[in-house]
Amino acid sequence: MKTLKDGQEKIQEICDVLRRETLEPAHTEARSVIEEAKAKAHKIISDAESQAEQLHLNAKKTIEQERNVFKTALEQASVQSLEALRQDIEGHLFNTELNRVLNEQTTKPDVIAKLITVIIDAIEKEGIGADLSSSIAKSVSADDVNRLLSEGILKKLQGNSVVVGNFSGGARVQVHDKKLTIDISDEALRELLTTYVRKDFRKIIFAATS
Repeated sequence: MKTLKDGQEKIQEICDVLRRETLEPAHTEARSVIEEAKAKAHKIISDAESQAEQLHLNAKKTIEQERNVFKTALEQASVQSLEALRQDIEGHLFNTELNRVLNEQTTKPDVIAKLITVIIDAIEKEGIGADLSSSIAKSVSADDVNRLLSEGILKKLQGNSVVVGNFSGGARVQVHDKKLTIDISDEALRELLTTYVRKDFRKIIFAATS
């Protein structure tokens, strides 16, 4: 019995040694490996989440920048389109209509006669000069205009008559002793109206979009 007991104790001692020297260190190492693996996995996940967040922020920033660039380009295109439309409207409505009205009115003998009368009356009131002549549009008959001028106006003109000029519409009055020409031809009137009336035209037409 003593021998058997001694044998069992021996076996138990061997088992205890195996447990202490092999199993327990293996368990400890396994727990360490598992904890380390958990820590590494946590770090990988955390890094991946940080990278994903940074990629999201970068993408959001890029999209915002592209949106701003697109918005700016769209605004510039809108401004340019509106200005082109304004110019197109001016060209078709303002310039075309202005030319039509001027061409129509400044080739009428009665309108030309009135222009000459007004200018000569103003010159006489100001006492600017007495040596006067007047030229009229080449498309109008001098006789037609003379018939519409008063005798007093005709007497103030050289030769008691207007002469035909080389311009398309309107008239010009020359004050020879002052070397002065008062130009109310269609070209002069067009330039005057274009300069002073266009602003009002743009203000009225484009008030809603300016």
